[in-house]
Amino acid sequence: MSYSGTVSSTTFNAVKVVEHAFRRCKLPAQGITAEMTSYALESLYTVLSELANVKTPSWCIERVVLPMYENQPVVPLPTGTVEVLNLNYRVLQPLTGSVTESTTEYYVNFSSTTTVNVVGIKWTADAVPITVQVSSDGLTWATVATQSAGAASGEISWLDIDGAKAYQYFRIVATTGTLSYSWVTLGNMPQEIPIGQLNRDSYVNQSNKVFPGRPNSYYFQRDLPVPIVNLWPAPNVTAETAQLVLWRHRHIMDTANLQQTVEVPQRWLEAIIDLLASRVAAETPQIDSNLAGVLYQKAVVSQQRAWDGDNDGSPTFLNPRIGVYTK
Repeated sequence: MSYSGTVSSTTFNAVKVVEHAFRRCKLPAQGITAEMTSYALESLYTVLSELANVKTPSWCIERVVLPMYENQPVVPLPTGTVEVLNLNYRVLQPLTGSVTESTTEYYVNFSSTTTVNVVGIKWTADAVPITVQVSSDGLTWATVATQSAGAASGEISWLDIDGAKAYQYFRIVATTGTLSYSWVTLGNMPQEIPIGQLNRDSYVNQSNKVFPGRPNSYYFQRDLPVPIVNLWPAPNVTAETAQLVLWRHRHIMDTANLQQTVEVPQRWLEAIIDLLASRVAAETPQIDSNLAGVLYQKAVVSQQRAWDGDNDGSPTFLNPRIGVYTK
């Protein structure tokens, strides 16, 4: 008996999903036109987008670190955010050392081994790509993090260093361009404080929505083109060296062409193909109309199976709200 010796290594791109969907519609390969392939790819986009209305796919839970700015209570969220799952206010233990600066490098000698978990830069010009490096002797350097350009002048970018270890020497190097900033913050021992969620009425009823302080609550608003959170109190100047740690439910990644891999785990492939087959059956005149209902029912069953298996395996705790019964 011979096995492949591999697990989860088969590539299943969009063209395979589309082809299997048409096969389930009993449409031969020679009957599939370029137009059909085009609207099938568009239907795949809507199928994947609609999943966000049902539940939160486990692979679409993402952690994002966001900056705050003085007297700016409105924080735009990253594109594709569906829901705020958790929002924490994070503070750092600031680190100091002997700093040497140049147009392309920010160099720190801590005098003793020090762990840097978070790097923050407030830019005075458009951000440039950077590399974060550490060293035990100041001669041999190891790269521990990189960040592409993305912030504009006046904005703050934060970079977490995963698995950080203690080193005496630390530097930020511009990969291209010039480092232009008003301050650099290095920190460790991050402490996160949960921020409470308000409903619309509770937020609207706040008499002073720009009152400055440390934010302790927020109202999530599904705006277009991107959703936002409204912080209360509004961030004060010290909040600029703190961060918002957002756990969000995001949309599944777009599949822009047939060669890209569909961003679903393999346990979901059957459901996605069935869902797509039911969609293209409803839009394609060449497909038997009696088949559309059968495909839809099959899609309902396979989708429910996929949702039933999409959990993190953690225990469930029930907390019944038992009110007082004494007078």
